[in-house]
Amino acid sequence: MNGRVLAAFIGLLTVGLGIIGLLYPLHVMDWVGFSPLMTKPNAGTVEARAVYGGLFLVLGVFTLWAAISPRAHRSELVLIGCLWLGMFAGRMVGVSIEGNPGLLNTVGAVFEVVVGALLLAAPYLTEREEELPAAPPA
Repeated sequence: MNGRVLAAFIGLLTVGLGIIGLLYPLHVMDWVGFSPLMTKPNAGTVEARAVYGGLFLVLGVFTLWAAISPRAHRSELVLIGCLWLGMFAGRMVGVSIEGNPGLLNTVGAVFEVVVGALLLAAPYLTEREEELPAAPPA
């Protein structure tokens, strides 16, 4: 198995999980431990730590790393910005199906779209970074 096949397989798996999450959120919530009928009451807490702790921690670290040189890390910032916009899009799918769930979700939606847009713009908002002088030939 080569890297391309492995990445494609994981990509298809991830897209499938995303589609299931958009179409069947209640089943996914049951599956990951947010059901009130769970025999393990801490399953939902573990899932929240995984997504809102682990995933967001790594997302933030990569954003900070890209901030060192936004122009040089344009592709990373585009990816991270698209992830934020993807959260916004998923939230909007939910709002279109279930209706507006209230102020907290509206604030979340505004936050996600603003952060995503700013990350897409960040590489273009910085001044040209100074070029390092080339080393003289040996």
